[in-house]
Amino acid sequence: MKSERGQATVEFALVLPILLLLISGILNFGWVFGNQLLAQNAAREATRYTAIHYYDSSTDDDRTVAAGIVTSRAPTIDSPVVTLSVTGDTITVKVSSSVKLLTPLISELFPDGKCTITTQCVMRLE
Repeated sequence: MKSERGQATVEFALVLPILLLLISGILNFGWVFGNQLLAQNAAREATRYTAIHYYDSSTDDDRTVAAGIVTSRAPTIDSPVVTLSVTGDTITVKVSSSVKLLTPLISELFPDGKCTITTQCVMRLE
């Protein structure tokens, strides 16, 4: 019988890169998905507030307030771009931002190590 010492170490060394890639992919997907949900909820709250208070203030004030709501409700999103538009009796708030990925292994696959998220919410003016 031959000795099988070191076999487990060799197998682990072969499987380790795939395992690390899988774990870092799961972490980054969860991070981006969580930030997408934060942006979506923040856009919904900004749209709702603006739809209720649209006739109380000017359009510039509404844009500033909507951007403030998005920034306060989604603190992990760096410098979100908030666009507010009114068409007829509906208001649309669009939020887009770049989210920095957590692990360097996956961030090398994206430009600048960031993933772009966008969301929008449409409501009727009240």
